[in-house]
Amino acid sequence: MKRAVALTIVALALAVTTQTFSSPLEPITDETALSVNDEETVVLKITGMTCGGCASHVSTALTELEGVISEDVSYPGDHNTITYNPKETTVEKIIAAIEKTGYKAEIVKEETD
Repeated sequence: MKRAVALTIVALALAVTTQTFSSPLEPITDETALSVNDEETVVLKITGMTCGGCASHVSTALTELEGVISEDVSYPGDHNTITYNPKETTVEKIIAAIEKTGYKAEIVKEETD
């Protein structure tokens, strides 16, 4: 009886493992690969922030925007760096997302990698 239970457990474990890992990995194609050319950085001056909570509010809005890869928004700070995928978003959309939270943003510097 113990042997039958043990074999059943092993069979179930094998089935779960096989099911979970049996699908082949999808190959990386030109459409799915993120290359260095798919990243751009913009430095923005964000005005109107009065505390760390304001910076957190802006950070949340940016991380929810599709195409934003990373953001470094802090208070106090005149220069806030946002890295984004230009195939998915634009500087204009980033600025609009910031301004929708109630703050003003303007470009200080834009870089293409």
